Amino acid sequence: MDPGPSLARQDSLGTPDAVDHNRGPEEPEATVGYDLQRFPVDVDDNPVDASAYGILRDQYNDLIGTILAVGRREYGGGNDGAGVREYSVVRGSGVDSVSPTLDPSAENPILMELGLTARKNRSYLIHQPSAATTLEIVSTEAADTMEITIEDEGASTTETIALDGTTAVTTTSEFADIDAIWLADNPDGNVTISDGSGTTLCELTGGLEYSGDDQPVDGDRGVPPTGAGSHAGEIGTNFEHFVGDRFERPAGEAVRARINSASWTIENNINTQALHSTRAPAIDAGNRGVSVDADAAGPYISHKSMMEALQKVQQHIEHELSGGIFRFKNAVPTDSASRTVEAEQAVASISETFSCSGDPAIELEATN
Repeated sequence: MDPGPSLARQDSLGTPDAVDHNRGPEEPEATVGYDLQRFPVDVDDNPVDASAYGILRDQYNDLIGTILAVGRREYGGGNDGAGVREYSVVRGSGVDSVSPTLDPSAENPILMELGLTARKNRSYLIHQPSAATTLEIVSTEAADTMEITIEDEGASTTETIALDGTTAVTTTSEFADIDAIWLADNPDGNVTISDGSGTTLCELTGGLEYSGDDQPVDGDRGVPPTGAGSHAGEIGTNFEHFVGDRFERPAGEAVRARINSASWTIENNINTQALHSTRAPAIDAGNRGVSVDADAAGPYISHKSMMEALQKVQQHIEHELSGGIFRFKNAVPTDSASRTVEAEQAVASISETFSCSGDPAIELEATN
């Protein structure tokens, strides 16, 4: 995760040194990688895996939605000696790219990688209380009167309370641990959550800290709660491996005589634009690029690749996993093989890229 801060040097006549550095729009991005278990959609074409948000488009050719991602790590120590939870919060992210690693020589499952272009990325520290305690919340600005929601892990204890600006308010519930702190709106001032006895457990930065003047800009809202929902349990199905998958072009024929490794990529070419009211960028999806890369080997393989590119031979590529079929439409070698002949070459091998087209250029067919 990268919050994407942009700071530019400010120069002045009469001195060779910078007189300041000023903040500009943020350009947040993140990458998520995971071992693949689920096919992106179910048999009713509902998205059930995060990759679907980068593969599918809606009826208006836009992304079907954005993703909120929260990661947590835990450390010892902390302000109350009971440990610290460090959170990575990625908000409003469009999936700009989807790409699995298809390596038959690998022992591990297919690695699915998502490139995220976010509106805002933030890091938070929540120090854990050493014993169950009520929590005191206060802001440095009187204008901060929005609600704040606090949850423990699993949301068995949760409370929503209204801030009263610079006047401290106290929860009625006691919290043995804290897993989410979420403001209903962006705060102007810095919001402090403590145990009421002088131990600070969390601080949320207000918009005035991010502003270059007295106009608040994008205060931090914190770690989102689960609310009426819940954290998902284990998927509980087998992991997907490339070994044994059907990988054909066209259906019924091997893509090439040997496939040493492969990958395919969906790129949404997301464009970001600065906005005057926030440092978070606007996110707009561009044209979708669908391509399949293959490292292959076999007799006269470079000849086939070259001739198919010259003749614009378009055929569907089908990659079938245990959960369904990825169908890449009208795949043609746009980056065909270059022929290299070496004296000690045991077998001819090439790398090539197939580009796809159609409306849509990729189809998902869940089989179970």
